[in-house]
Amino acid sequence: MLALRHIIGHFRSDEDGAVLVEMALLTPFLLLLSAGVFEFSNALNTRMLLDAGVRDAARYMARCSSDWDTCSGLAKNLAVNGAVTGGSARVTGWTVDEVTINKPVSLQAIDPATGTELYLSATANVDVVKVSTSYPYQDLGLWFYLGFPQLHLSVFHEERVLGW
Repeated sequence: MLALRHIIGHFRSDEDGAVLVEMALLTPFLLLLSAGVFEFSNALNTRMLLDAGVRDAARYMARCSSDWDTCSGLAKNLAVNGAVTGGSARVTGWTVDEVTINKPVSLQAIDPATGTELYLSATANVDVVKVSTSYPYQDLGLWFYLGFPQLHLSVFHEERVLGW
């Protein structure tokens, strides 16, 4: 019994492997945290690219002076590829079929409930075009294996129509 106490006492005062054990316990958590930060920043960047595309398309539609079908086709390509014709994809896998352009809707320039001026206008109503998209973000990487569901990034932009 005395020999066992002596052996346990020897290990109690020895700290040579403590750092190795602590790192072995912390490394998986640090890797998961790093992967989470990386994946979140990648998803945020993708959302910002989608938002820029939708905003560009809405601005184009608000000022286009051609017919609706021609303008909407060019605006969808502008949203997805960054140019009305040609261009390169802003987001991998994002297609023009995922971009929706709603025809201009007449809205009140002043909110009747609060009296807040929503649009600077000499008339009571303004026409507003809305462009939206919903993109299935599939690059969850490690997080997919941990049971996180697929993300759907949805963005829209409304722009007051100046043309037409």
